[in-house]
Amino acid sequence: MIRFLLGFILGIFLFLIVGSIVLEQFPSIQPLWEEFKGHIVGLYDMSLVKYGAITTFLIIIALFVVFGTSKKI
Repeated sequence: MIRFLLGFILGIFLFLIVGSIVLEQFPSIQPLWEEFKGHIVGLYDMSLVKYGAITTFLIIIALFVVFGTSKKI
């Protein structure tokens, strides 16, 4: 369990570092990134209204688990 949490935290850190480097090297991607964030925030807000905060949080956790345990990538 500790190993999973440590790997999860390090994965998020790596994702943030790589993302910031990519956005610095390719500034033309910035509007596309802002559009993507807008869609994600919209989906999150719709989920909050429809399902509530706790269920939305559990859905997000479940998505991370599903994509994190997929061996086909």
